[in-house]
Amino acid sequence: MTDSVSSTTTTTSSSVSYSQNRNDFDTDALVEAAVEAKLARADTLETKVTANETKIAAYEEMQTLLLAMQDSLQALRSDPSSSGQEDDAFLNRTAYLTSSTSTDAETLLSVTVEDGADLDSHSVEIQQVATAERLGGGSLSSKSDEAGLSGEFTIGTTLSGTSTSATITVTEDMSLADIAEAINAETTNTGVKASVLQVSSSEYMLILTGTETNASIDLTDSSGTVLQDLGLIDSSGDKLDVLQEAKPAIVAIDGVTITRDSNEIDDALDGITLTLYKAEAGNTLTIETDYSLSDIKEQIEALVEAYNAFRDFVIANQTTADDGTADDSAVLFGDSTLRSISSSLQSALTASIGEDSMALLGLSFDEENYLELDEDTLDDALLNSVEEIHSLLAYTATTSSGNLTLLRHGDGPEAAEFTLDITVDDDGTITSVSVDGDTSLFTVSGSRIVGAEGTDYEGLTFVFSGKTSQSIDVSLSQGIADRMWQAVETVADEYDGTLSTMIDELEDANDDLDDRITTIEANAEAYREYLLDKYARIEAKLAEAQSVLDLLEALNNADSED
Repeated sequence: MTDSVSSTTTTTSSSVSYSQNRNDFDTDALVEAAVEAKLARADTLETKVTANETKIAAYEEMQTLLLAMQDSLQALRSDPSSSGQEDDAFLNRTAYLTSSTSTDAETLLSVTVEDGADLDSHSVEIQQVATAERLGGGSLSSKSDEAGLSGEFTIGTTLSGTSTSATITVTEDMSLADIAEAINAETTNTGVKASVLQVSSSEYMLILTGTETNASIDLTDSSGTVLQDLGLIDSSGDKLDVLQEAKPAIVAIDGVTITRDSNEIDDALDGITLTLYKAEAGNTLTIETDYSLSDIKEQIEALVEAYNAFRDFVIANQTTADDGTADDSAVLFGDSTLRSISSSLQSALTASIGEDSMALLGLSFDEENYLELDEDTLDDALLNSVEEIHSLLAYTATTSSGNLTLLRHGDGPEAAEFTLDITVDDDGTITSVSVDGDTSLFTVSGSRIVGAEGTDYEGLTFVFSGKTSQSIDVSLSQGIADRMWQAVETVADEYDGTLSTMIDELEDANDDLDDRITTIEANAEAYREYLLDKYARIEAKLAEAQSVLDLLEALNNADSED
């Protein structure tokens, strides 16, 4: 009996303990803890993705700032390519007009100058402006009542031996206004426009005007006498009332008298268009074609602004915290690309080109290496030393022959002086090009002479238009703006610049990290499902065991009661 009591006590104790263990079994907490452990690596990778995204944004901002600077540099470096010439501020031209009398020159003449036109001076005397012929008709008592005329007439103009015309049909029910409308419907074909002039309350006149100056109006009655009845021609076909004659423009340019049909003359001086307003005999107008100094100044000011904006970026990324470490905002602290381009730009700005430096432009650095501009110094240089400004900023090529021109220079030599010995055959084809007898320094492609890869002349491309063998002296100088442009191009070019490459690499790295994170998350989720299934099976077994235990406990209790 004693053994039985002891057994019952042990069983009861065991039952209580097992039940407590079951109640303490928290499946959800166990699963979440295990899954979180699996996801910890993904969190680390997410941190790397965020860091890369922050760096990408910083590189993109840096690239944007450099490209903005490059815009003004492009305008100042005199890129010899066709696209570069479109941007070249030194090719922009302005015409200055002066009058030999008290008359304001701009009331007599306006001048437009094409980019790249020769810097020159010309004299102009306007002896006669071109006029369009204007004819008046006879008087009619109404412009809206039926005129009672019928027939056909031919109307047109003759200019420089070329005639154009159209036939106008008039019916009896047409008014004077209707006839004018019919003429105007053919203006593009005839070069004549019509209007109705009210002379008095009971007197109206048809007015015909040529649309081109110096064009003679041609009128012929084809059937009927409509033109005669309108008072425009007589029975012989002669014009009755010429209100204004067709006349050409007569202008003396640099002492040579020329005539033109139009008051807009664009073929007398290369790159210059003259628009005549009024004649004034004896008044000699002087045209000075010069650099557009305002455009050059605008680009220099834009360069200063863009450089200082980039300098803000550099300083922001050099900021340190109180403990001397990089500040959180200094994403590119110690970045070699940022440090390199900043150094290259400062080096270019402090370079001396010949005897000149950026001081010629009124530029200097302050204590934090920001650019400062003395506007008075710049204005004085623009007025008196614009050629020196061009040499200081641009890539210049001087050759001893007009048959050799620089097409492009890439990142060619900063400075060089050499003689190109060019040999051509009887057909004018280039057969060899050498410098000091070395034919390996340049290659030939048609009329192009290209610096060989790996030589000091790599990047240079000349065009030779001569037909005979020549020795041509060449002098090259790379100015400040071109040096800066080349440095920026290497780093910020949107296609193959250093920054684009680095951004692409970081984006590729993030794509890889995102893939790894996705895999980790998928594996963690699969692990979650595995654990939930595993613990569900364990709980099922525990529940089954508990049922057995409960039965045993009940039986034991029953025995005890007996």
